[in-house]
Amino acid sequence: MYCQNKIVYTVQEGDSLYRLARQYDTTVTELILGNPGVNPYNLQIGMRLHICPGAGYEGPMPIPEGTNPNRPSMPGMPGTPSMPSTPSMPSMPSTPGMPSAGEETSSERENMVESLMRAMRLAWLDLIYWTRMYLMSVDSGSGDQQEIEERMLQAADEITDVFANHLSITTTRQLRNLLTEHVELTGDLIRTQKAGNMENYDALIKEWYGNANQLASLLGDINPYFSGRETRNMLLNYLDMTRESIEQQLNGEYGMSIDTFRDLKKQVLEMADYFGRGLLAR
Repeated sequence: MYCQNKIVYTVQEGDSLYRLARQYDTTVTELILGNPGVNPYNLQIGMRLHICPGAGYEGPMPIPEGTNPNRPSMPGMPGTPSMPSTPSMPSMPSTPGMPSAGEETSSERENMVESLMRAMRLAWLDLIYWTRMYLMSVDSGSGDQQEIEERMLQAADEITDVFANHLSITTTRQLRNLLTEHVELTGDLIRTQKAGNMENYDALIKEWYGNANQLASLLGDINPYFSGRETRNMLLNYLDMTRESIEQQLNGEYGMSIDTFRDLKKQVLEMADYFGRGLLAR
């Protein structure tokens, strides 16, 4: 996605993707997608990151990548005040080779589709990355577990918001409740597994999968596209891989846990695209 104000940031001591996301009004997922070769858990001082600041960023804007601050500014160039606009001319009849009103509508449709698909992907990626961070926090005994769990819940809200424009208010509330329950159960699973309480862990697993079945049923009831087995299978595969990654990490099988998380990311992107197509097909 094009970013007009993309900057190159040099990592400093104490930096983390979470801190940079807060500083530049963006998300951890956006930073990860914009820097595919970077290990998000091992930032190195002096490393260069590409950042696209969000609309709410109000701090000083670093010099965009590729800009020469010593070059004289020219009208129409980035960083230069634009020339006063001239009065708009009356619209002219369409001529051969010129875009028609129908083509503009098609372009708007394409932008809407791209925006929905991207938002769905980012919301699900946010959820699995924050879940992974919560897992690492619990495993290491860090003190930031509450803050990270709150961010997991926010990711569930982001997923709901993508669906919301295509659902009734009542169904949106049901979806939000189920996704919130999913996040809370995931946190319970991680903490219970870490504590070694396997009796409670097995009970939570059943509740966790039951929640996914309720989610699949809800989506199937509101949209014929989601009424088949594929929706349920996608959600159950997502749970299977999440569970496997959690158990491997807490059992000390770190390399396997990382590999499983890599596969989980691919699966979640496929699931997000599936949900996006379903909303558009309705």
